[in-house]
Amino acid sequence: MAWPACWQVFIVKSVGRKTMLVTGMLLAFMSLVLFGFGTSIGTITAAQLIWSLGITAIVNSEIQLIFQYCRSKKEETSAYSLLFAVFTLFTGFGTWLGGYLPDWLPGQTTLYQFAFFVAGGCLALSGILRGLLLPSTHARGSNAPQTEVSGVQPAKSSERPKRGHVMYFLLLLSLLIFNSGFTFGMLSPFLNVILKFRFQMDDGNISGLLALSGFFFFIGSIVMPYVVERWGSRKTFVFLFLYNMFVVALMALAMPASVFAILLLIRGTGFTMLNNLMDSECMSAVAEEDRNLFAVMRTVSRSIGNTFASYWAGYILAGNHYSLPFILTGIAILAGYVVYTWFVQGMLDRRLQGQS
Repeated sequence: MAWPACWQVFIVKSVGRKTMLVTGMLLAFMSLVLFGFGTSIGTITAAQLIWSLGITAIVNSEIQLIFQYCRSKKEETSAYSLLFAVFTLFTGFGTWLGGYLPDWLPGQTTLYQFAFFVAGGCLALSGILRGLLLPSTHARGSNAPQTEVSGVQPAKSSERPKRGHVMYFLLLLSLLIFNSGFTFGMLSPFLNVILKFRFQMDDGNISGLLALSGFFFFIGSIVMPYVVERWGSRKTFVFLFLYNMFVVALMALAMPASVFAILLLIRGTGFTMLNNLMDSECMSAVAEEDRNLFAVMRTVSRSIGNTFASYWAGYILAGNHYSLPFILTGIAILAGYVVYTWFVQGMLDRRLQGQS
């Protein structure tokens, strides 16, 4: 998904975020229809390409568009958390429903044909509703960049150093997002494998536990804005970094499956809160005119971190080292905490205070 993101930043500037979002959803719908009809390797490859283009278009427009509609930083944090909460809740519901659809509606080309069609229909309906109901405003309201509010234009002589400072800030944020992608890729794609071979759990218990963890993701997304409002961004960041590092380190120890399951659920809540806070605070701190660029940098950074970690974790698990991914994830979270504390925290605070 990283490679289409690089050129979509130019497209979103031309067509607008709302058009980009709707187009991405309709492309995803087309790809699922193609998946439903296709059986050849060429058709599947084309469907996967269209899917990548569609999802990248959504990722590179959705959050910026939501933030564009918000009037304050508090609204941005709440809107992002609500977006992710609904996403995780219905992801769990869709996963559960997808397990039964092939039995209820067996397809003609493959067993999953009508499951693809139902998923595509949901995306098409969502895209159409967004196109009809979302406002087409390009204004940011009371959270506009400071130079627009005050009417003071920056001096031309300082434009180049200022731009260099902005790119440095975006690169630091991208490094933080890379760390987030790495910590996700090291564990999340392989939890079913770890549960099966480390604890000899059967498939039914694994699916039930992972479905339940989706509910804890939902809880984390819902409570995050209230925690930030009470503690503030800096204290919440520090607590969540240390909390996640501690829990994931415990999961590397030898323990009964029941204790591990409890740690897995509470880790899901903390992990979701940290990643939601990171995404929302970073995007809030970026100036409106730089958000499309940062969205691309964020997508590429997270994809690279995720891919690298997943590739490495696959080799580790193939050697039956089921505790090592948790140790490496804990080390990666510690590295992310160091990056945040030493390089990002002060700049993030200054940016957010300047836009409050």
